[in-house]
Parts: sequence; C-alpha cells; structure tokens
Amino acid sequence: MSLTVFGASGRTGQALLHLAHARGHRTTAHVRDAARLGDAPASRVVTGSVFDTVNVSDAVRDADAVVIALGLHRDRSTALYSRGTATVVDAMRQHGVRRLVVVSEAAYPPHTRGLLAGTTAALYRLANAPAVRERRLQDSIVTTSQTDWTILRPTLLTQRPSRRPPSPPAPHPRAHAFGRLTYRQLAAQILDVLERPATYHRNLYP
Repeated sequence: MSLTVFGASGRTGQALLHLAHARGHRTTAHVRDAARLGDAPASRVVTGSVFDTVNVSDAVRDADAVVIALGLHRDRSTALYSRGTATVVDAMRQHGVRRLVVVSEAAYPPHTRGLLAGTTAALYRLANAPAVRERRLQDSIVTTSQTDWTILRPTLLTQRPSRRPPSPPAPHPRAHAFGRLTYRQLAAQILDVLERPATYHRNLYP
C-alpha cells in the first residue's frame, strides 16, 4: 500500500511510519520540518504547510490511502484541523484517492460515556475551547467528504508499554474515560482498519 501521512513528525505519525515500513508499505511523510522526523523511515518526504494546496496535492499524488494525524501544540486557536483537513480532502478528490483515516479524540460530546468521562470532558472543553471547535469543524469536513473515511478517537495516549493488549477499535456509542493506548498500538490499529471496508464511515474508539 502507498500511504500518505499528514502530521508525520508527531508521535503518532512517527510510530505509524516505523510500523508501516516494517510491514512493507510505501510511505509519504508530509511535515513542516523534515528534521523533526528523527529516525522515522519514509519512502518520500514532502516538506511544507498543510495549508499549501500545491504542496499537499504533491503529497497525496499516487497514494492509495491518507492518514491525518495533525496535532495542535502552541497556538491552539489556529485553523489547523479544519483548514488543513479541508486542503487534504480537496487534494484527495483531485487525485481520486478515497480512503481516509483521521486520528481525532474522544474528549467532547457525543464521544464520552459515564460520569467521570463527562466531567473530564467538561473540564477539557473549558481549557481547550478553540481546539474543540476546530475538532468539530474537522468532523464536519470529514463526514461530509466524498471519501471512505474512518475517525479513530483514542482517549489517552502514552509512550509507556501496556501490560494488557488493546482491544480492537469498536464503534461504541461513546468512549470510556482514560482508555490508555500507546502510540505504537494506535499505529497498529490505523494500519489494521485501513483495508477494512466495515470501518468505512465509522467513529471508532480504540
């Protein structure tokens, strides 16, 4: 499979590049700064802004599938999720690429289940209102696109190995609070759902 990863220099993106390489997939890493990829392997690196239509189109060219794993860090009010995702979806339409997996989160309604999860989500929304608005806009762009999309919504990501194997991602009505997953486990689930038509047009909760 030829896979294009947006947000490839983040922890999820790097874990995905390592695992995709190990499984024999061809990868294109889209990053703002190639130096931030570290030792993550990629068949091709496209450097630039996810807002640049020409640059994004080049990254999507010849892809069988696209993964969006963008992450806001410093300026959490920037339109990274919405505008960046819209640019990627437009490029996919231009090149006839249909398969899309988006890594989002489960920290806002209706993606929470239980009192603890609801309380935690309420606090998160207060502290990260701009980011939550961006996630909702991203959701709308993805779910109304002409793509075979899947949205993965982990609740808590960690680099520490877990003693318990993760459950397969499932289309629960809502997610539990504090479901712990390593970045490598999330990367494995991304690759596993990519070729499963049963996951098309679903929100999944690893």
